[in-house]
Amino acid sequence: MKKTLITSISLPEAAALVWRSRKSEILSFGVRYLRIQMRNQLRREVTRTYNRRPSEKFVITTTRFTTAEYDTFHYIAAVLRVSVSFLIYGLIKLWQKPSRRAMRRYFCSNYFATTTKWDPEAGFLEEFLTFWSGATPELHLQPPVW
Repeated sequence: MKKTLITSISLPEAAALVWRSRKSEILSFGVRYLRIQMRNQLRREVTRTYNRRPSEKFVITTTRFTTAEYDTFHYIAAVLRVSVSFLIYGLIKLWQKPSRRAMRRYFCSNYFATTTKWDPEAGFLEEFLTFWSGATPELHLQPPVW
């Protein structure tokens, strides 16, 4: 059994209902969505962006991620200086587009981090997120490799 982490995300009320009922189906679009997000430029010298809007009611929802999903979403969120909730809300919006659901692309991903040095004098950490094309849909009968 894969280890899971329990965390909280903030979503608009309607999106939270969709997330709770369709989480595994929505997460199957995770690799595609993250590849889309990585087309954006790295954000530096800016503060983190959250998905809060005064016109919408947001709710905090508890969710579970595998450790690989959790690390991958946090890696992309940190690099793009957005919140994980912002990424999840974007993923839900992508999944809700019928044209996107009809188009199946088979990609896998793998997040990897290695610590070169971590002590009071210095910290060197390398993180990698690699995507590769899966040759056949059969690769995706199992949960995606994060």
